[in-house]
Order: sequence, then C-alpha cells, then structure tokens
Amino acid sequence: MRLSNAQIRFFRDVGYLQVGTIVPEAQVEKMRAVVLDHIENRIEPFRANESGDITYLDNIIERDQVFLDVCTSAHLLRPLESLLGPNIELTLNRHNHATINRRGQNPVRLHRDVLQWSRPIITAVIYLENATIDNGCTKLIPRSHFLPFVGTPNNGGTWMDEHHVFDDLLAQAVDVPMPKGGILLFDSLVFHTVGLNYSDSTRMSVTFGIHSVDELAGCEDPKKLLILGKRIYKGNDRNRQSIDS
Repeated sequence: MRLSNAQIRFFRDVGYLQVGTIVPEAQVEKMRAVVLDHIENRIEPFRANESGDITYLDNIIERDQVFLDVCTSAHLLRPLESLLGPNIELTLNRHNHATINRRGQNPVRLHRDVLQWSRPIITAVIYLENATIDNGCTKLIPRSHFLPFVGTPNNGGTWMDEHHVFDDLLAQAVDVPMPKGGILLFDSLVFHTVGLNYSDSTRMSVTFGIHSVDELAGCEDPKKLLILGKRIYKGNDRNRQSIDS
C-alpha cells in the first residue's frame, strides 16, 4: 500500500506512522518460530541481560530467508517507497535485530537511533506479537526529531536522560500499541523506547534501519543491502574528464 499525501505529511511532521497493512500471519509465525528457536539454542550473535536471558538476537536478516522476504515484500516496500523514493537500502549494522521484551526486564530509556539529521534512517518495527501497554509497546515522543542535537554516541544514539536540556520532556512519551504483524515506521531522530512489560507474556518484534540509496557514495558499501531499485551515483565528478585528455 502506497501512502497518501496526508500520511507522508504526518510522518514528516510528527515523526512516525502506523502503517495500515499487516504482514501475513504465515510470515509472522515463521519469523516468530525462528526467533524462539534461536533463543532456545542460544545461537549467536545475541545480547543478554544480567540474568543471562536473551534480549536481542542480532544479524536477524541472515538467520532465515523469511526476514529478507518480509523486507522485500510490498507490505513494507510500498510505504517505504512513498517516503524514500524508488532506490532503498537496508543497513546491516544498525538495528537488524529481534527484540524480546520480557516481564520487567528491558529498561525503559528514551533514545535516538542516530546522532545527526544529515545521515538519518527510517526505523521499521514489525511486531511478532500484539504490542500493548501491558506488555511493553513502543513509546515515543512525537515531533522530537526536531529537538536539538546534543551529546555523544552510545549504542548508536543519544540517551535523553543524560541531557538536562530535555528534562521537561521526559514525561511526554506516548504509547503506540500495535497489532501482531503491524508495521511501525519512525524517524530515527525521534526519541523512543521499549515500554516496560507488566504482563506474564513476551512482546517480540524485529527492527530494521532503512534509507534511500546514497547518491553521493562513490563505492558499494558491504554493510548495506539493496532491497529496492538500484544504486545510483549523482556526484558532480561522474562525467569529469582528466585535464590531460
């Protein structure tokens, strides 16, 4: 489903969008089964908490073909094409993970996914289970992608609570409940966090970082995967002839 002009404007202005399409049940269940299997067998790479419970499965795109199939499906690409144009890459070294939010385990801490506006990405979250306020749905601060850029990198972004300039905004995050198979897109500069899980069940999702092909990149980047269109180069040196010719 391509986005309407109103949806595009909403995303640009507010910083996030709940996409109307749902990933098919069969693909969601396949992704969920892979995540559960890799957790049970502790297949690396992963990140775990102090108790040893796995909270993130990294490099998710290479764990099973189903993840790439979803990333290259119309359910995700059509909305992304409306925002990013016809040439789109997935970043392999930002996000590219599954999140497992268990009861009371994942810290609630607002952060950004990139440092500066000059190299933004769209963060795409696909929910493998219903995400509710009780089980820790995503929380974000609308329009926070327009807030000042401060601080130093930490896990790819900035922690909002480390900067007193944001103290009066920490309480402004809103919950974004999502259905199983739902897709949430948000600007990587929007402050966001996983919510606290109060339930007796998990809340699982997969997250990808996506952006337009860099038209000024002079070479192919092995940490980016082309998922739509082609790699283009628009540098003003592309047709330059040698002064000796």
